[in-house]
Amino acid sequence: MCKKPIIGVCLPNKGNKLAEIFIRFSLFLANAKAVSLRPDEHSSKDKIDGLILSGGSDINPLLYGGKKEAHNTKLDKKRDAFELDMIKTAVQKRIPIFGICRGAQLLNIFFDGDLYPTVLDIEEYLIHKNSIFPIKDIFIKKKSKLFDIVKKEKLKANSLHNQAIHKVGEDLKVTAKHKGLIQAIEKKNYPFMLAVQWHPEYLFYIKEHRKIFKDFVKACLN
Repeated sequence: MCKKPIIGVCLPNKGNKLAEIFIRFSLFLANAKAVSLRPDEHSSKDKIDGLILSGGSDINPLLYGGKKEAHNTKLDKKRDAFELDMIKTAVQKRIPIFGICRGAQLLNIFFDGDLYPTVLDIEEYLIHKNSIFPIKDIFIKKKSKLFDIVKKEKLKANSLHNQAIHKVGEDLKVTAKHKGLIQAIEKKNYPFMLAVQWHPEYLFYIKEHRKIFKDFVKACLN
């Protein structure tokens, strides 16, 4: 029987139950075991083979040189600090990392990138739609890990974000976009570091999104 890697899923102390359920289900389909890591409950953090940074609340703008008054949404500074520390530890151990939505943004900040506090800062002339269902086309660069996984240059994805990556962090490269918004970032010379702006866990019924989890889990076995 094949070993099941243990994947740590970063979550807030409260909430995000739906995301947690679907991430756990996606990892189950990829033959991995999930453990929840929260700021106040993370006893399994030293036993993990891979790290998922899940979606959720906006990130404190002071972490990327933004202005506090730019936000009218609830922040979770405790979660921000905990997950930045988890990224640091994972990078030091070269553990595979998969970022989802907020997770992609936080990973970018860790590598000294920054964010648009709200997508309206760059999309004020567009109607920014949010949906759990696939409503937008993601255009993927051929020379990328993401393309190697999904084998497509265009992929339908959902949209559930308020913030977006602005300046890309050091040693990260942009590998997918949608109408000017960065949709995926990766890190070269690393076992697996891929982060996407959408929520593939809610799109488990589409094989390309399942493949992302499967490839991540495969990397966690090495």
